Amino acid sequence: MAIFHCSIKLISRSSGRSAVATSAYRSGEKLLNMETGITHDFTRKGGVYMSEIILPANAPARYQDRQTLWNEVQQVEKRNDAQLAREVEVSLPIEMAREEQIECVRAYIKDNFTSKGMIADWALHDKGDGNPHAHIMLSVRELDADSKWINKRRSVFANARDDQGRPIYDPAKPSYDPADKENTSKYRIPVLDENGNQKTRERKGKGTEYLWERISIPTNDWNEHSKAEEWRRSWAEHCNRYLAPDNQIDHRSYKRQGLDIEPTIHEGVTARQMEQSGNVSDRCEINREIKERNLIRAKIKKLAAELTQLIIGKVRDLYERITGIRKDKELRGADRDIETSGGYRNADGGTGNRDQGTEGGTHRETVTDTGTDGGAGRDTEYRNNHSDRESEIEGYAESIRRTESEITATDKRIKELKSIRAEKEAELNERIRKLMEHRTTGSEYGTDAGANGKSATLERNASERKSGASGYVGEYETETLIRDIQNAISHATITEEIAGADRANREAEQSRLNLERQREAEAGKRADQERETEHLRKSRGRGTAR
Repeated sequence: MAIFHCSIKLISRSSGRSAVATSAYRSGEKLLNMETGITHDFTRKGGVYMSEIILPANAPARYQDRQTLWNEVQQVEKRNDAQLAREVEVSLPIEMAREEQIECVRAYIKDNFTSKGMIADWALHDKGDGNPHAHIMLSVRELDADSKWINKRRSVFANARDDQGRPIYDPAKPSYDPADKENTSKYRIPVLDENGNQKTRERKGKGTEYLWERISIPTNDWNEHSKAEEWRRSWAEHCNRYLAPDNQIDHRSYKRQGLDIEPTIHEGVTARQMEQSGNVSDRCEINREIKERNLIRAKIKKLAAELTQLIIGKVRDLYERITGIRKDKELRGADRDIETSGGYRNADGGTGNRDQGTEGGTHRETVTDTGTDGGAGRDTEYRNNHSDRESEIEGYAESIRRTESEITATDKRIKELKSIRAEKEAELNERIRKLMEHRTTGSEYGTDAGANGKSATLERNASERKSGASGYVGEYETETLIRDIQNAISHATITEEIAGADRANREAEQSRLNLERQREAEAGKRADQERETEHLRKSRGRGTAR
């Protein structure tokens, strides 16, 4: 089954990253970072199948060169925490041919990014390990008609207030246009002072100026959260054009799809390398357990579906039988009516004598059939059909009686088994109670009898065993049995406690290791950022000195 993967992230200076370095790594090229003076050489990187830049219609041709493109992007971004680019990483289904994968990525980029004004720099990676994927780097600014970068935000007049009275910009409403003051002046929100009056200011040579609320809004909607959902859904749709119906992918989670499947976790390169070297990775082990649980769920669902279909089939068969019996009864009743009325009607081809008269105010009409060949054939056919229907009805009835008899016998057997089990449990409980009571109260033989009483009892037990007496367990045999049971219960309890303690220790150790790994990763990330920042500072110092 094809796998869906589509992750979206930002490349920014605040995380110590560089757009030039990222592009060099993705494309496997050698690029000079003019901001830092560092040359990023990844020409020896393996697994880069191809790379290319796709431009929108208004982009200059010089941006086909990666070094020019991303150096200009970094030059226009002045802030230390500026967003330099956006990266979309998608997994390419191995069920698609290489040409189909490339065609699919290009169509996806054109439909979602370059048609909206973004520049796309993408590369296809495949190391032959069954994980082909594409990295798509996107610009975060638009270009105007003169091929100049547009600001990320613009200032507009507020045209509405929210529920708390704060000025906002509602794109569904018209905005103020100085060229059309007559029709749009009402879509301005005044700046109010503490008394609720509109604020003003005096401008030299222009007199009093009224102040209006202004809002800074993005120039495009590329950073909206809804775009992530839109781009993920679009990738699934583009892939499904090339995939068979049983290999279709879905951008939604199992929960959103309404599937009772537990998702696996991301393993990563390190975990897979550990597994390949013969070690056991915690993440891979967790995924194996998840897959086993999903397999059990699938088997249970399959069994439930089979039982459901079996029950439905049985109910449908029973319903059809009952319906058939009802129809046959109705037909038999109709035949009786026809037979009754036939005594007063002459059959086609038959001859009869008719006496008419009034007697006691009644009208009597009789027909005597002389038994022609046509009448005799119809009588014979009717009797045969009637006999067949009666046989079929009797078969249905016998089948229903047999099914009811089987159900009754099964219920009776279940009751018998339950009764036997209850009797055996009661008998065993009573024996154990008597033995425990005997052990608590001392000896039932009396103080004087002593060993003689026990000897007599043991002799009686031996005699009963020799004579084939059943249902009696010797005192010492029963005590040994009780001790064994108690020892087994105690051993099981201790074993369970030890296993629980070991499990708790393993979980605590795993949590500690995970915390240490997280701290080491964060420390390494901070060290990398500090080295990058120090390098940038020294580079800028050298540039200033020159």
